[in-house]
Amino acid sequence: MKEIILHNQSILDVALQHTGTVESCFEIATRNGFSVSDQLEAGISIEIPENVLKNTDVLNMYSAKKIEPATSHSDIGDSEIPTLKGIGYMQIGNNFKTS
Repeated sequence: MKEIILHNQSILDVALQHTGTVESCFEIATRNGFSVSDQLEAGISIEIPENVLKNTDVLNMYSAKKIEPATSHSDIGDSEIPTLKGIGYMQIGNNFKTS
């Protein structure tokens, strides 16, 4: 079954919306050549495998309430990633001196 990606949807959102379970996100990602952490472009079509695990209770609730999860952030590249500091992030020989 083919589905269209909505704005700010992740593979996890697609899995929940179309199968009712997060476990299916790995199979959906693999089938479509994505990793589970890839940013998806709105409007692209992806295939939902027919034989994936489904939770009909969740699917029925999402359908009845017209829930279309979209929890991804499209502005990740625009924000500055902080530099991690501290002994847990130091590398021996680089910025962690031993004597």
